[in-house]
Amino acid sequence: MNPKPSSLDFYAFLKRYSSRIEGSFIKKVYQSGTSDFVLQLYGSETGKNYLMISLSKGIIFYDGERPDEATPLSMLLRKILSERRIIKVEQINFDRVVKLTLHTGQEIILEMFREGNLIVTNDGKIEFATEQREWKNRKILRGEQYVPPSLVDPLIMGETEIRSVLETSKASAVQTLATRMNLGGDIAEELLYRISIDKALPSREISSESKRIRDEFSSILEEAELGKGYFFEKQNLLSPIEMKHLQILPTTIYGDLNEGMVDFIKNHFPKESDEDHLSRRLESMKKSIEEFKIKRSKYTEAGKAIMADIPRIDGIIRQMSRSFSSSGRIDKGQIYSGFRVKSFDPAKRTVTVETSGQEFELNLDRTAGQNASDYFARSKDFKSKIEGAMKAIEDTDRAVMKQAQPVKKKRRREWFETYHWFVSSEGFLVIAGRDAKSNEKIVKRHLKDHDIYVHAEVYGAPSTVIKVEGENQPGDSTLREACNFSVAFSRAWSAGLSSGTAYWVLPSQVSKTPESGEFVTTGSWIVRGKRNYYFDLPMDLYISMYESRGALIPMIHPAFPEGKNGDKNVHIVPGDMKRQQVAGEIAKRLGIEKEEIEGILPPGGSSVAD
Repeated sequence: MNPKPSSLDFYAFLKRYSSRIEGSFIKKVYQSGTSDFVLQLYGSETGKNYLMISLSKGIIFYDGERPDEATPLSMLLRKILSERRIIKVEQINFDRVVKLTLHTGQEIILEMFREGNLIVTNDGKIEFATEQREWKNRKILRGEQYVPPSLVDPLIMGETEIRSVLETSKASAVQTLATRMNLGGDIAEELLYRISIDKALPSREISSESKRIRDEFSSILEEAELGKGYFFEKQNLLSPIEMKHLQILPTTIYGDLNEGMVDFIKNHFPKESDEDHLSRRLESMKKSIEEFKIKRSKYTEAGKAIMADIPRIDGIIRQMSRSFSSSGRIDKGQIYSGFRVKSFDPAKRTVTVETSGQEFELNLDRTAGQNASDYFARSKDFKSKIEGAMKAIEDTDRAVMKQAQPVKKKRRREWFETYHWFVSSEGFLVIAGRDAKSNEKIVKRHLKDHDIYVHAEVYGAPSTVIKVEGENQPGDSTLREACNFSVAFSRAWSAGLSSGTAYWVLPSQVSKTPESGEFVTTGSWIVRGKRNYYFDLPMDLYISMYESRGALIPMIHPAFPEGKNGDKNVHIVPGDMKRQQVAGEIAKRLGIEKEEIEGILPPGGSSVAD
């Protein structure tokens, strides 16, 4: 696996792990980056798996960070793909293209070269693509039939086909194997090294070695199927085979290829800056505009040429129609009133003709004027595309300029900032859910056997957890503060109550299993056994600065014992001031960004208590 994965990487991964994918249902789709997606899979035999699809890094099983909020694109993909069963996974023509066939007849096609593309087809026609593009020999456009980027598959090439490729190529041996045989540069070089053939030799000179080339390629495939990973640190290269042409030993050998791929992506994959991404996007759009301009000009000139000679072209269309009706064909090279036939499509009833260097297509079911109108309409479509691309370039230019401006470096956010949180006066981390989803997550993922569960006696109060590490147990101060925190972040705050009640229990008392006839909603939990109550907890909070790994971050918390509140803090109570107004006042007093405060305030209005 290079920073750009090779065809052999995909071959090895699928040979080793396709059984973990096939038969699984797609449950959810997450978008974890601009071109990174995660499929949550579930199979009756394999259980739950997370398949990360990175259009720039490849595919691996990796349960990385998934965003709490679904992006519009991930929601669209969920609508198209959720609950579909994957019946087959395959590599197309030994290319950097992977196809997942679904039981519905749909296909997910992952093109993982250049900028990459995630394509969904239905009955072979493109239903969705992250990047819609058009080239001379293929189109990635909605409604078009999907055509793979390469039609050459070295896996099915025998000695005769390999010899023919070598004999007809004018390039060097390594270039021919890399492109004409579709092996890619690294594998072509490795193969030639292993059979002691100079990679710079003209390919014609090694045509007699086609059997050795075929045999060695088979050996390389067998080695890749073992599912190991070889990491070469100096070259920053991870490969499923030992790359002997490097003439050095691998730095690390992984017994499991996926394990090596996860480590490579997490620790060795080059990070692309936002500026690099924007610059590549800008360059791509500029190329598209040039293509659009050429096509617009071509269609405009064709329309003008037809309009300038309507009577003669109407006559030609009638002649061709009669020829087709009588003989069932229109011959290439035939001349009609000075126009030579270049090609004929009987299914579409279209004829491409040329005269005096001008070439255009005629639809036999339409008049000359209608054909001209069709060309002008196409020209108009490309004019709109040019204008749209120009607008996108302006927006991207502004984004590039913004990236170039010096910006204040954002601090690294701690994991617990996903929730409401504070560190108690005794040094215990306390976390509380922000909504039903995080209430569910906080118990399932973070409540451990030694921790304490806290909840207020108010509807809509958050699940709150005191994290207990090591032998030290929280005392009365921490238990009271956590209960106070749970009350303050309940609906009691927005209702303007002056005090509230909360309790704490052990993790073993918290369950999701209801009694017969009961139902437990997302974010709710059943607590059984004795509850340890704190009454008349005051409805007020303090915001002060807390040091975490060398950075000062705002922390909202209940009142601490005398002397532990810190010198610089702001006291708030329930009130009528809007959230933004309160955040601005607190940020001004503490000398930090307003956005840092907005996210930590309790629900509803507040007032700053002087």
